[in-house]
Amino acid sequence: MAIFRGTEENIKKAAEHLNNDNLVAFATETVYGLGANALSPQACEKIFQAKKRPKYDPLIVHIAEMGQLNDLVQEIPKVALDLAEAYWPGPLTLVFKKKEIIPDLITSGMDTVAIRMPAHPLALALLSTAKIPVAAPSANPFGYLSPTTAEHVNAQLGEEVEIVLDGGECDWGIESTIVDCSQGEAVLLRQGGISAEDIRRVTAEVKFGKAVLERPLAPGQLASHYAPNTKLIVLKKGEQPLESQSKSVGFLQIGAAVIDADEVEVLSRDDKDFKTIAHKLFSALHRLDSLGLDVIYVYELEGEDLAAAIMDRLLKAAAKRS
Repeated sequence: MAIFRGTEENIKKAAEHLNNDNLVAFATETVYGLGANALSPQACEKIFQAKKRPKYDPLIVHIAEMGQLNDLVQEIPKVALDLAEAYWPGPLTLVFKKKEIIPDLITSGMDTVAIRMPAHPLALALLSTAKIPVAAPSANPFGYLSPTTAEHVNAQLGEEVEIVLDGGECDWGIESTIVDCSQGEAVLLRQGGISAEDIRRVTAEVKFGKAVLERPLAPGQLASHYAPNTKLIVLKKGEQPLESQSKSVGFLQIGAAVIDADEVEVLSRDDKDFKTIAHKLFSALHRLDSLGLDVIYVYELEGEDLAAAIMDRLLKAAAKRS
C-alpha cells in the first residue's frame, strides 16, 4: 500500500486504477472509503475480499453529479430529489430502485441501491476524473472501526489496496445518514451528519427503520458494527465501572464525568459539542484500541440528531459479535 497526496497527478493515477478494476482508498467528508468501479462485479468482488465483508451487506455507490442518477436508478422520487437538492454534496445517502446496470453483488441481490454524492473535494475530483460511479464502503475490515485518516487505512488493510489518496483527517468522522426513498417516502435507516430534523425540514415527515441481524437494506444497519477489538462498555450517567480492578482501562471522556483509567481520550469537555465528539470518536477509539487495554468505557450521550448518531455508533461498537 502507498499513501499519495491528493495532487492532480495522483488523482489521475488513482482514477486510472479504478477504471482498470483495481481498488483505491480515498478521503471523504465522513470516513475513508474503499473504492471500486461500481459497474464491474469483478472490481467490487475485490472490496468484499479485502474487507472480509459478507455478501449480504450492500455497498454505497458514490457519484460526482446529479446527471449520473438517471443511468443508475429506475426513477427519482420527489422526496429523493428534494433531499438531494438540499444536502448533496454531503453526508447523505439515498436508497432508490436500481437499474440492471448495477451489479447484484453491490446490492446483495436486492432491487434497491444506496447512492450518495460526497462533499470532500478530493473525493469529488476522483469521481469526476474517473467518470464512473464508485462503490465505496468504509476502508476497514468488516465490522471494525471506520478509518478517519489515511494512516488508519494503512494500519487496517495493509497490502489489500495499492493506492490511498490522503485528504487529511475526515471532517465529520462518522458515516453518512442513510434514507430509503425507494417507496416514495423518507425512511431513516442510519443516522449520521444529516439529522432527522434536517430531513423533516425538507420532507415534512420521516419514518425510522430498525437495526437488523442479516440482509440489511443499507450499510450500517447491523446490530453490531464499528467495533474495536477491545471490549467497549457504555455506562449510564452516574454509573461506575464494575470490572476495573486489576484491569487496564481506557476511557472516552465526554463532558466533565471521569473515571479512574489508565488511558484517557478527551472527545470534548462540553457534552453538547456533538460535532467535535463525532469528529474525534473513531480516531480516539483507534488509539485506545492499539494499546492492548482490557476494556474501554464511555458515558452515554443524551440528545437527538447528531447525538443520536454518535450513540448509534457507540452502542453498535459495544454490541457482542459472534
